[in-house]
Amino acid sequence: NVVPSWSRDGRSIYFASRRTGNWQLWKRALADGAETQVTQHGGFTGFESFDGRILYFSKFDQAGIWSIPATGGAESLVVPDKPGAGFWGHWAVTASGLYLLDTEAEPKASIEFYRFVTGRLSHVLTLEKKAARLQPSLSATADGRTVYYTQYDRQSVIKLMEFSR
Repeated sequence: NVVPSWSRDGRSIYFASRRTGNWQLWKRALADGAETQVTQHGGFTGFESFDGRILYFSKFDQAGIWSIPATGGAESLVVPDKPGAGFWGHWAVTASGLYLLDTEAEPKASIEFYRFVTGRLSHVLTLEKKAARLQPSLSATADGRTVYYTQYDRQSVIKLMEFSR
C-alpha cells in the first residue's frame, strides 16, 4: 500500500494497492478498518475535492487526471495528457481547480492551472530547472494562492510561489 492521502473529513485514508493485480485506489475507514476499492480501471494518487464529494486521481502508467464520486461510480477524464506518465504526484487540488505540471511544455516544464468552472488550462509558471520525477512534488493551499513545487537543483531549496489575485 502506497501514496496515502486523507479524506477531507479526516475519517478515512485513500491509498494505492496492487492487491487485485494492478494499481487501484482504495479507501480505509479509520473507525473500523473497513477497506473499499474506489477505482476499477486503475488509480494511483488520489485527493478529495474540498467539499469531499469528488475524488480526483491519476493513474500509475497513464497520463491525465480523472474524477470519480467519492461514494463510488463512473470515472471521468478531467485533464487528458497532463501530468505525464511517471509524474503522478505532480498535481494538486484547490477549491477552484487543479494545479498540474506539464513536462512536455517548451522550452521547459511548466505549471498550469485547470479551472473547474471553465474547464480550461492556463499557464502559471515555467520551471527554471528540470522537473523531479517519480515522487510527489506539487502542493497548493486550499485557496490556490500558494503553490509549492520541486525541481532538480544542486542545492536544497524550497521554493514558494504566492499569487495576489
